This record gives sequence, structure tokens and C-alpha cells, in this order.
Amino acid sequence: MTKNPPFVGVVLNGGRSERMGTDKANLLLNGKTLLESSVLKLKEASASSILIIGKALTEEFEIEVTVIKDLWPNEGPLGGILTALQFLEGTELPVVIVACDFPELDTKEITNLVKHAYLNKDSIIVPRVGGINQWMHSCWPTSSTEHLSKSFLGGERAPYRAVAGHEIVVLDRKKESAYFDVDTPEDFEKVKIR
Repeated sequence: MTKNPPFVGVVLNGGRSERMGTDKANLLLNGKTLLESSVLKLKEASASSILIIGKALTEEFEIEVTVIKDLWPNEGPLGGILTALQFLEGTELPVVIVACDFPELDTKEITNLVKHAYLNKDSIIVPRVGGINQWMHSCWPTSSTEHLSKSFLGGERAPYRAVAGHEIVVLDRKKESAYFDVDTPEDFEKVKIR
């Protein structure tokens, strides 16, 4: 059995969950919170270490995690992405960053991102499903930090605009369920009946 290439796994957990009406990270599915489930899927895919950006208690997890305070709380996911990349400055490993609200993360999809990151060292690797780039389920090199910082400090908050001008590899993917994120109570109900 071939060992999957190592990477750093990051879960963003700083959102306000306004459309959900309750903290999405704490929603229970199959006996685990969405946050717990995300951490375990990253570990299963061979993450050498796992960071949680935002709020969490390390003792809540079965495996070792590092919780990092978001340097730009309430400024959207780009601030969380930058917080992670700055913390990891100097690492050569690819950094897979996912939001905490993907209930059906797939280890094969994560591994595919990482393999492409090793082939395209300084590129941001983003999957595209149904014509939509999945920025909250992407792989980032720490070498992109300076580019993203300039965009962020210039007032940009949308990852898809902040990456403009940076090397990007887009991967067309078919497994839509792996990229389904839970934003509303209706979304969560859909997942529970699958």
C-alpha cells in the first residue's frame, strides 16, 4: 500500500454561522461534530499536523491539533487562510485548507489536491465542481502568503479575487458530495438523510 504524501491540514472555524442560526462546527452528524469530522478526515488523508484557525479547545479532539487565534476575526475566510499561512511560514509541505462545514470530506479528493501540489510547487490548487471553484477546499503553498497579504491589506476579502495574478491550477472534479458545504438548516437536513 502506497503512503499518501504528507501535508499540513487546516480547518477554518471562525465564521459566525449567521444563515445556520447556530455554530456549524458543533453540529452533530454520525456522533461527531462537523469540526471533529473535518479534523479526522484530514488526518486520515495523511496530514502530518493539523491546525484549527479560530475557536476550539484542543481537548475536544481524539488526535493532536493546534488551535490558532484568527489574526483577523470577522474579516472572512481570507483572513483565516492568511493566519494559517503566516503561522506555517517556511514549511515546504502543501497546506490543505478547508472550512469546517464540509460534512462529507473525502480523503481521495484531499490526496488528489496534495499530489497536484507536489507537481506544482508554488501554485494554489483549487478543485472546480459544476463550474464553481471551491476556494474553501483548496491547497495553498506558503509561498503565496506575500501575494495574498498584499490583496488583503489592500482591502480585498474574497479569496477568488485575492488570488488574481498568482499561479493557480484548477482541477475539474466530479464528486459533488465531497464539496457540499452546510450553510443553512435545510442544507444540514439534506446531509442527514443521505
